[in-house]
Amino acid sequence: MRKTFLAAGLALFLVLFLTSGVQAFEIFLWQHDNGLRVSDPVYNTSHTATDALARTMNDLDLDYTRNQRLPDADDLSEYDIMVTSLSFYCPG
Repeated sequence: MRKTFLAAGLALFLVLFLTSGVQAFEIFLWQHDNGLRVSDPVYNTSHTATDALARTMNDLDLDYTRNQRLPDADDLSEYDIMVTSLSFYCPG
């Protein structure tokens, strides 16, 4: 599981690095996973999918805004990248 998060983080980093030059990106992390937790045997804890994404971005020293509410279209246009995970999502 850790390799998957590291690979996803590396892919995100490479996309940002290779397309940006020296320019900074505004990243919005939308916490839309219903707070469902999964056990992580590597870190010996449980976390949500959004927590895992945030940990990866923190490990990569990326600045981002994290919120449970999706901004309206005008405010969302301020961000270059929006990241969310629906891997554990169940409507309800």
